[in-house]
Amino acid sequence: MNAAEIVKKADIFIVIGTSLNVYPAAGLLDYVKKSTEIYLIDPNEVAVNIKNHIKKGAIEGVKILKKILLESILKKIKKS
Repeated sequence: MNAAEIVKKADIFIVIGTSLNVYPAAGLLDYVKKSTEIYLIDPNEVAVNIKNHIKKGAIEGVKILKKILLESILKKIKKS
């Protein structure tokens, strides 16, 4: 299975530190389903509109993303 096939099946897609200028990571966005949540961790502005852009370096950004994802899971658990 190649990267594009894996991305097509993803529930979330996380890109860290490329400003979406580095391939193949930038090209993989073309394969993400519309329902997939996309998270970008990069302190720089990017040309693509990413709703979940954490404008921090990788170390701090991953900590923030971890908190976001854990809170999301807890909300889903509470609803069920």
